[in-house]
Amino acid sequence: MSNTTLQITIRGFDSATKDALMKKAKQQGVSLNQYALKALQHSVGIDDSEKRYQAMKQFFKAHHMDKDDKKAFDEAIAWSDKTSIEKQRREERYNLI
Repeated sequence: MSNTTLQITIRGFDSATKDALMKKAKQQGVSLNQYALKALQHSVGIDDSEKRYQAMKQFFKAHHMDKDDKKAFDEAIAWSDKTSIEKQRREERYNLI
């Protein structure tokens, strides 16, 4: 797979969708393009969090971690996953994405 940046055109946007995307991008301090890319990646399940999680798991696998630390780490990851899912549902409910 190539790392070449591709360009696509999406047709059929209504003004309400465009305005909502622009508003969210401005709120997050990013360009419309950056926000739209992140929203699309998120909607299809492409997310940096899984890469970070796997890298952290690999790190801890290579380094010693006692039982209590491992339990705390796993609980923190579970809490983070739950929070992310709740945030996603809240944003979907309020049509923020």
